[in-house]
Amino acid sequence: MRVRILDLDGSVALQSRLVVAASAEVVPLQDWGPRLRLAYSFGRFRRFEDVLGRCLPAGGGPTLTFYGSGDFHHVTLALLRRLTTPFNLLVLDKHPDWMRAIPFLHCGTWLRHAARLPLLQRVFHVGGDLDFDNAWRWLAPDDDLRRGKITVFPAVRPLQRGPWRRVRNVPVRAGAAPVTQECVERLLRPFAPTLARWPLYVSLDKDVMTAADAVVNWDSGPLQLAEVTAVLRAFLTAARGNVVGLDVLGDWSPVKLGGTLQRLLHWTEHPPLAVDPAEAARINERANLTLVQGLAASLNERTALPRHASA
Repeated sequence: MRVRILDLDGSVALQSRLVVAASAEVVPLQDWGPRLRLAYSFGRFRRFEDVLGRCLPAGGGPTLTFYGSGDFHHVTLALLRRLTTPFNLLVLDKHPDWMRAIPFLHCGTWLRHAARLPLLQRVFHVGGDLDFDNAWRWLAPDDDLRRGKITVFPAVRPLQRGPWRRVRNVPVRAGAAPVTQECVERLLRPFAPTLARWPLYVSLDKDVMTAADAVVNWDSGPLQLAEVTAVLRAFLTAARGNVVGLDVLGDWSPVKLGGTLQRLLHWTEHPPLAVDPAEAARINERANLTLVQGLAASLNERTALPRHASA
């Protein structure tokens, strides 16, 4: 498993222990960061895809890609569009990221577009908690949910309002008991043939985790890092280790913007946060090292990480 960093905002490239321990390739893209943050036009998205096509080699086995803040989650769509084989998609995110009828690409709309890719077979959304069954529920992709193209496992509570009354969803955490690999594997039993049939792509936004485990630009979720790693192990086991790619985002960074639309979205969507940049980098590097170590172990690979990396 190769590790690379698309350096859009400086947040991950400065994590020196991660870069060294994972032998990460750093792709310098900070000039694109302000232009991509939060939202941008589909024309700009195509131009960015062209840049990635020139920067990233094709093939070479599965790659784990870090690319910084959750404000860039739509970059995952560009990575998915590079795939050439049918695949399943696992998304861990506090937010749905599937709003429809939005006339530009946004970090909250990318999954709607990904679900329409011809090679994407099934989507599994895990850990959601916000903007699923409030006023934003009317922008959910109802057809994909009802016919099972997208399956949702919320973090801690069943979704019940509006269209969710007709869509089965079971939280990954039942009551006070922590999420374990075994309990997730039980949830996945009905989907075992699907998960075993096609390779898996994983996209993990660390806003699904508590603030103690990840410092993000958004509000934090209810899952602990150990619970997230349990979810990953269960899905990788169900996929028999057949992974076509992975990405991890959700590293806090100062917000630098490139346009009026982005400034408006920043003012209206980002929660007010008091963040110590050095502490944020320390916490996020610890989480990233733990994730690399756990993913490498799940894929039966050896990665030269220090023994204390996940401490």
